[in-house]
Amino acid sequence: MKSKGQSTIVSAVLYTLISLVVVSLILQVGLPYLTKIKEYNELKQAEATMKNIDSVISMVSSEGEGSKRLLTINLSDALDINSASDMIFSEKKTIADIISPRRKKSEGNFFIGANLSVNAYESKINDVNVFIMENEHLLFAVRKLDRNTPIKLDELVYQIRRIDTNEIFQGKLDFYLDNYIGSTVDVSTEFIESGYNIGKAHIVANVYGSAYSYKINFILESGFDFVRIYMGDLNV
Repeated sequence: MKSKGQSTIVSAVLYTLISLVVVSLILQVGLPYLTKIKEYNELKQAEATMKNIDSVISMVSSEGEGSKRLLTINLSDALDINSASDMIFSEKKTIADIISPRRKKSEGNFFIGANLSVNAYESKINDVNVFIMENEHLLFAVRKLDRNTPIKLDELVYQIRRIDTNEIFQGKLDFYLDNYIGSTVDVSTEFIESGYNIGKAHIVANVYGSAYSYKINFILESGFDFVRIYMGDLNV
């Protein structure tokens, strides 16, 4: 009878441990899955709402001055209007796999994307024409040179600024080959990838020296706190 009682206690303990393991597995696997489903449905609802807004805007604009519509908007996240880029958008942090990071899927004026925090555009800083790339961490400005312009390469990058503190880096970036440091070369700059709410921006500086030419590439990606810089297409 003594051994039988011990067996019952051991069995009860084993059942309890197994039950706790099952509950733990349900919490670890089941809850994230349910969260993904919930967030996916919220994103699909937001997508339908934004498409409806786009449709109504197109309809009202085609009807002329004085036309208007009443819209009922039901979103789980805030709706923002950016007057600088003329965009209406809604953002959501999610673990649902909707689209690959730094990718954009467009349909008419509507688009959906993930990790699209980069804006790349032309502007002026202190009356200097520049190409600007910025994300949530950095603003990086390169002089806008439409045609080959004599310049020292340490003057090419006009400004680097931290977004969170508004701190401007005082150092200069210089680019040179062999003993050509400090010399004046002809440079033109251009955007390879630009726009608002994109995953990556790309500026190229075309450098023409007396005996060589090459390209300086500047790339800023969404979420990154640094600019990738590399030289290529060297011709001697």
